[in-house]
Amino acid sequence: MSTFCLASVRDNQADSLVTTSGVPFEAPKHYPAFSWDKVPVYMMFAHDDRLLQDSETRKIAAESDFICIEKNHGLKPFGDAVLGLEHEARAFKKLKPEIVVLGYLNAALAYPFTRYTQMLTADQISQYPEMKAYLVSDPKTGKPAQKRGLYGYNVLNPEMRSWWSDSAAEMVLQTGADGIFIDQMHGWAWLHGSTNSQAVVDGVADMMAQLKAKIGSDKILLANNGAHIDQVFDVSDAFMFEHYNRTVTHTKEKLLEDWQLMEKIADAGKICIYRFGAEPESGSLLLEAGRTGKLNHKKKWAELSKEQLEFYLSLYLIGAQPYSYFQWSWGWGLTTGPLEHYPEFHKPLGKPLGKYTRTHPDLWEFTREFEHASVWVDTDKWEAEIKWK
Repeated sequence: MSTFCLASVRDNQADSLVTTSGVPFEAPKHYPAFSWDKVPVYMMFAHDDRLLQDSETRKIAAESDFICIEKNHGLKPFGDAVLGLEHEARAFKKLKPEIVVLGYLNAALAYPFTRYTQMLTADQISQYPEMKAYLVSDPKTGKPAQKRGLYGYNVLNPEMRSWWSDSAAEMVLQTGADGIFIDQMHGWAWLHGSTNSQAVVDGVADMMAQLKAKIGSDKILLANNGAHIDQVFDVSDAFMFEHYNRTVTHTKEKLLEDWQLMEKIADAGKICIYRFGAEPESGSLLLEAGRTGKLNHKKKWAELSKEQLEFYLSLYLIGAQPYSYFQWSWGWGLTTGPLEHYPEFHKPLGKPLGKYTRTHPDLWEFTREFEHASVWVDTDKWEAEIKWK
């Protein structure tokens, strides 16, 4: 699709997209294409050992207009995930010029996968004393804190914030990416003490504000689980709802809050990504197998993912707004969902015919109508149904 045609499509979409509170959604030119014709799908993935094959690039490009190359992609072939991002962004845009490709950087954990962070490891950090000051310390030991063997950033250090935002901006501007996904907004608040809680929020917000200023208004800044932080909301273009634990991120009360926040995001002309992953039942083989089981039991994970999709897709559809995207997988790797075929993503959906309806103030049943689908969900009983017309 030519640039002229794509702009025309987006202009037409902007005229027809309205949030459930009645606000017209006017999408900037650098946003991905959006349509209610089918479920709008966002994808995010990486492979530890290799780059994408041509068939994989074609499959993903056919499914989505909005993707992110995850944290360690390209590390083995290139030794630098920045080069992995650059390679895949070029490949996708050659195949589909209008696709929007994001990079990845973490705002809390120092993953050593990029040229900017490769020295932030236990065996190298002593050679970089100036960067050791960028790391958050454990107040009990005075040594750099670690989580899963990874160091963390000290968001109270203004020099760290400047370096981090410079690095993230360079990743975007030098790779041809259309923006960047920023993970983890917590700032290691529990290590800084209650007296510094606001300073931590301010530090995270400053990192994001600096980054947005450096990448410019025509690039997308996507904040993971950051929409509830006012200063982050103001400077970001997009937000992910990463639902990683049913008792923490998607209780029935939290889901209702999600749908309300999704409306606020859309009213502000911003993008939303509603992400879920398949969840094994307590005591199941897949749950006991842990992270390695996602690779060793791929067939069973794929079967579970297809069985559970209807329920989680229903949760998305109840609250979906213009420029709300759905992400579905059972991990963050290339082989944990993005290459699977889900028939629901290829069925006609059509525009929503109104906001969701709560069947009774004391119940947790919700319904919503689309042109080609009727959605019902009970977030108390954990049941749902989509009737495709």
